[in-house]
Amino acid sequence: MTTYPLSEPATIYASEEDGTERKVVGQGTLEACAEIVERLPAQGRTSACIEMDELDLKFGPDEVDELSRFLREEGAGLSNRDISAIPDQTL
Repeated sequence: MTTYPLSEPATIYASEEDGTERKVVGQGTLEACAEIVERLPAQGRTSACIEMDELDLKFGPDEVDELSRFLREEGAGLSNRDISAIPDQTL
């Protein structure tokens, strides 16, 4: 197993309440971004999404919650397939 996506660069974006403006809230690895989003105030978490910089993976607010829960429960050793499947699980 590999944790390839966890160490890949990602960017956290948040939208204004009216959805008209999107701003960068943070950057780092996918794992670091998930931790940053967990520490945001509740309102910030509901508008935050994580986009992988070099991979075609995006995690919306619900998916970020699922990713954070998955990371807490599973720890190190997650496979690329496991992480990639998280966005599909919440559809």
